[in-house]
Amino acid sequence: MKFLLLLCAIIGLLAAFSSGQTAEGGRASGIIGQRDTVEIRVFREDDLTTTGQLSTSGTITMPLIGSVKLAGLSTESAAKAIEAKLKDGYLVKPEVTVTIEGRIRRTITVLGQVQNSGVFELPANRSLTVVEAIGMAGGSTRIANTKKITLKRSGGKVQTINLKDITSGKVADVPLKDGDVLSIPESLF
Repeated sequence: MKFLLLLCAIIGLLAAFSSGQTAEGGRASGIIGQRDTVEIRVFREDDLTTTGQLSTSGTITMPLIGSVKLAGLSTESAAKAIEAKLKDGYLVKPEVTVTIEGRIRRTITVLGQVQNSGVFELPANRSLTVVEAIGMAGGSTRIANTKKITLKRSGGKVQTINLKDITSGKVADVPLKDGDVLSIPESLF
């Protein structure tokens, strides 16, 4: 049990220190969030430069190609998707760069039998998993029931997670999404 607590704490510290890669000029790269503000530049095509906040559905409208879904993509993947649309009848060899100008804060909540429950910000450049989130919260307490962790997602969907199954490699760690709530109950015995 002590090993599990130590593992969670180490992973949490690594996650906290590795968040937020930025490119030159303070602009960010990484995973684009649903309501983030992005800038899209097409090399030597200034008329196609687009800057704006993504819609609630994670899209932005660009000249020539219309609506493009960017939420959930990395800045590199978004650039490639836009290049593919521009190649389809508009430009011969488009070179696109996508940068994140502003981020909407994305959070998860960890409650119950952890050392420091609270609200934690999701890293901008990668996903965060259940094990990492528990580690960020200082690990589980000695009276925690890590076999019955609940993950509640927006829309009311509830999933039960066994932390030991994840740390032993029996099942894959669960990536978290904005608004997720992890609850670690107290053990009865």
